[in-house]
Parts: sequence; C-alpha cells; structure tokens
Amino acid sequence: MPHQNPYIGFDKDVKGVKNLWERFNAGLVDTSERRDPYQQLLLSEWQRCMALGVDVATTVARRLSDDEFRQRAQASQLLLETSVPIIKDVGRFLDEVPGLMILTEHTGCVLHITGDPGVSDLAAARSGIVEGSKWDEVSAGTNGMGTALTTRQPVHVYATEHFCEGWHSWTCAAAPIFDIDGRTVLGIIDFTTPESDFRDQALALTVSLANSIQARMALHRELERSRVVSAFSEVARQYPHDDLLALDHAGRVVAHSPNEHCRHIAQNWVAGGFDSTAVRKTVDVTAPDSGARMGTIVLLSSRPAGSERVFGSAGSAPSPVKRFGDFLTCDPDTARMLDELQRVAAADVSVLITGETGTGKELLARHLHACSPRRAEPYLAINCGAISAELMESTFFGYVRGAFSGADPRGRAGYFESARGGTLFLDEVGELPPAMQTSLLRVLEDGSYQRVGSCETLRARCRIVAATHRNLEQLVAQRQFREDLYFRLKIVHKSVKPLRERRCDVPLLVDQFVAAMRRKHGLPAVEITQEARAALANYRWPGNAREVRNAVEAAMLCSEGPLGVDCLPPEVLRQRGESNVRRQGSEFDRDPSAGRDYERQLIIGMLRKYRKVNHAARAMGIARSTLYRKFAELEIDPSQFTAGPNE
Repeated sequence: MPHQNPYIGFDKDVKGVKNLWERFNAGLVDTSERRDPYQQLLLSEWQRCMALGVDVATTVARRLSDDEFRQRAQASQLLLETSVPIIKDVGRFLDEVPGLMILTEHTGCVLHITGDPGVSDLAAARSGIVEGSKWDEVSAGTNGMGTALTTRQPVHVYATEHFCEGWHSWTCAAAPIFDIDGRTVLGIIDFTTPESDFRDQALALTVSLANSIQARMALHRELERSRVVSAFSEVARQYPHDDLLALDHAGRVVAHSPNEHCRHIAQNWVAGGFDSTAVRKTVDVTAPDSGARMGTIVLLSSRPAGSERVFGSAGSAPSPVKRFGDFLTCDPDTARMLDELQRVAAADVSVLITGETGTGKELLARHLHACSPRRAEPYLAINCGAISAELMESTFFGYVRGAFSGADPRGRAGYFESARGGTLFLDEVGELPPAMQTSLLRVLEDGSYQRVGSCETLRARCRIVAATHRNLEQLVAQRQFREDLYFRLKIVHKSVKPLRERRCDVPLLVDQFVAAMRRKHGLPAVEITQEARAALANYRWPGNAREVRNAVEAAMLCSEGPLGVDCLPPEVLRQRGESNVRRQGSEFDRDPSAGRDYERQLIIGMLRKYRKVNHAARAMGIARSTLYRKFAELEIDPSQFTAGPNE
C-alpha cells in the first residue's frame, strides 16, 4: 500500500524538483500528463497555491500587527506555557545543529522560535521567519508549517518543493499538535534548517515533540475538567432546585443534573453556543493563577420562557437543535432540509441552494463538501457576480502562455482545474453572463473544457454546488438564464427559509455569535439582558443571519458590562412593539439619522475598549485621519474616552 503522504514517503530529488518547478512556472508542464505520485503531489500543491493567489516570487513572510499578534498569543497562552519548556528541554541537545525549532498556533502564526542564533538572524533577515509571521498556505504557499496545518499530518518539505522561490534555501519538518479530542489542531511544531544542513531525523523529532506536547496538554485538560466538575458540584449545592450543565473550554458538556429534561438538553447541546430559551445564567470557571476560562456552568430554567418554540407544547415531543456544520436551527422544516442535505452529500450530483442574502448558503455548501467523499480535495468558492465578463472564461478554465495581452507568461490554471476532484461552489450563479452560461453547461454535461488559447481538451472532475438569492425560474422566463443550465444545476434543489420565517432560530444565532465574537476579540463573558433579548427576538432581520452577526459584534464591542438595549442598533429598537408584518426594509432607508446615531455609538464603544485612537482605528480597519474626520462629523470628543497619548 503506497504511503498516504508523499512528502515523507519518497527520497528527495532537489535538482529534479527544481527543474520541474522552473518548467511549471514557465507554463511548460502539461499537468494532465501521467506522473509518479511524488511529482503529481507537488504539481497539485503548486497549482492550488497558484489558484489561491500566492505570489511565487514571495521572499519575506507576512507579519501580523503587534495588536493582532498579542491577541493570538493570549488566545494560545496554554499552548505556549505547555510547549516552550518542552522545546527548550530538547533544544539543549541541538546546540550543534544549525536549525530553528518553531511553534505556531492553529492559524499558522509563529508564537515562539528557539535555536541557533546565526540561523535565527539569517531566517529573520532573509525570509521574515520571526514571531508574529504567518505561514499558513494561503499566506506562504507550500511550507512545513502551513502544509502540516492543511494536511493535518507530519510533513517534510525539502528545499525546491516549496512553492515560493524565497523558501527554496530552507528545509522544514513539521507535525501537528492535536487537542484532547484528537481532531482539533492546536498548533504546529516545526524544525527548519538551511537546505544544506538538513538532518534526516528531524521529522521524527517533530513528531515526538508534538506527541509530548499533546500528552501534557491532555493532562492539563483533564485537570481543567476535574476543576469544572468540582465547580459544578459547588454550584449545584447553591442551586439545589435548578437544572445545571457543566461545559469544558470548548463548550462540550462534561456533567449535567441527573434528570430527563437536562439529559435531553445535554444530548442536543451545541458546542460554543448557549440556547437562550433554556439558559437563565452562566458562571465562568477560571484558572486560579491566570484567570483563563477553563469552562462554564450553565443554569437552566426548569421550563424556559418561549420553550414551546424549541421544545414544543406540553405533551408533544421536543424539537432538538439541529446542526449542519456551523449552520444551526430548531425549525422543523429547516431541520428536515439539513437531514436531506446530509444524505445528498454522499451522492455525486450537482446541488442548487437558493435563499435570501445572509441566510447561510455558503455554510451549507462548505459542510456539504466536508461530509462528502471529496472532503480531502480542495473546496473553492467563487462569487460569480464579482468577476468581470471579460475575465470569466480565463478565470474558470485557465489559459496558456501568450493567450492574450497582459496574461501571465507562465499560463494559469482555472478554477475547474484547481478544484481537482473537490467541490466548486458557484455563489450568485444567477449573475453569470449568457456566454459563460453556455460554457458552463458544456462542462456540466460532459466534463470537457479547454484553457483559453489551447486546443487541448481537459476534463473537470469536481462537483458543482451553486447558490443564488435570485429567482432563477423568473430569470428563465425572462430569457436571462438558460433553462437547460437551470435544470442541470438543480438536480438537487434546496431552499433556505429567511430568518423571519424561522423566528425560533434567532436566540440560537445570537448566542452562537456571542460565543464567536468572544473568541474573535478576546472579550470576557457577557450577559444579555432580557429586554435586549426581547428586542432581538422581535426584529424581522431583513439581512438574516449576517445581520444578526454584525449587530451582535457591534453591540459586544460597544457594551460595558451587561449587553442591554442601549447597545443594539437603532433599527432593532425602533421595531420594538411594532407588528411583525410591517416593513421589510432597514430603518436606515427611512431615517438617515439612525445610521449616524449607530455609527457614533460604535466609535465611542471602540474608543472605550481600546483607549487609544490609533488602536481603535486599526481595529475598525480605517485610517486614523478618517477617524478624526468622524469625530468632527459626529461631535465626538475622543479625550473623554481615551487614556494617555493617542499616537
């Protein structure tokens, strides 16, 4: 049986791979030609990096800002505290080896570097290998840290195997570090040396180190778990008549009150989110030394207000929360649709997903791929409405060298070629121009296409999942969309209900996004007042789940303490008490002052959070000069909300 990972299953051929790399980047390699698995893997990786837009001429890694790096390091504090002593202990035996031991967190950001000072200085100056640099494959192409992160396997990326020419002088051996569940990647341990000084034992060293770190992390997690269970017992004594759940650091249930009602909630609990129809109060369990959150104790109402929407009326069977990837629902119709998608995932057919903007169509498409036999192959998402008609064909099908003026002299693979045997998600497929509709129909019918400027016929192997917010049947009737393409795309057709038609999902989404924003911004636990929850539940959400996410993020950044109605967007507050059938547009459309009030509220909230103007501007993604203009327009005195110099 061949090795599953050719990066570590074959002898290295530096000159041969260099020659292949040069011919590939000159557009002289026929990627459809049959090759040995080693070369085929390299070509596939390089094609994918090219499709991701990685610059092959990159010589210095991208570096995060100081604030971003500080947030990443704080979020990975346990990984750092566990790993660094182990790395330093092993490092004592590597004094004579000219290499670097590098630790990254789960997104590929370098947290710690130790090793030969001369190599460290060279790596920093030549390639930007420093703490805070990003080495995921989207940022840096094929490399030890990024490829181990992508493949979730140990890898050995040798010299010219790297996609970017700037890394050809380095050789990397790397292994992933998994959490206690054996699936979640916490980070990567990597050993990097100059190509001429590489040691064959480096891969075994990184695997051994990763296993040691995992074992120590597992012990720490078990200690955290025991402390959470102990805290659960203490809270249970304080609330003897309440139902309780104990959650670990990742939101998994580790204990619950011994009754059927609580057992049912525990079985259907969604990791990382609180079901607000059942939750009365939450208590964080923190580490005594660092104050880091180890878990949460959740107090449940015995019969929560509004529980009929989630658990049904008295005497009826409860409606559990259904999860499909990151898509959550307790609406029975939507839950049935998710069950059908789960079954369809294994079938090799095209799927069309329709629904209003912001309903989560891409979440469904992404998880459809993750559940399919194609999950080990690429998933590529394309916004058909964002590509000009002139570039549509070359973008989808690729082109050969010299195909047109301004073309990449090496030629370029298109989306169909880069997707290989994976999934191609065509978002806003209703925006395709007529000529591209014809070309796409040909690919869907027999799988054949040609690169622009080439007579060679290639075969598409990917699965098509399409989505649109437009009414394709109406477009067909208006002759703006081909009827034959419509029927070819909708072999399986699923429609996502708007949020106003599944109101029971609003509390689920609110709590899911609260948890997500806490992780994103490193915020403490926040309590949402009952008045704020009522306002959120009564609003129609014309922007659907995306609007919920934006409203929750802004409210959390603006809040100081409990999240009350004063933190919510004006349009949500204006709709309190109004009939649910009134107006489907945003209040901003009617009252421009609503947008002004909310913008002022958001800026003040960011100033209170970051305490400095430049930090607030960076967090909001705008220039500091723009923020000062906003101060004048919105009559904000920044000195009231900041501390210390603003520069």
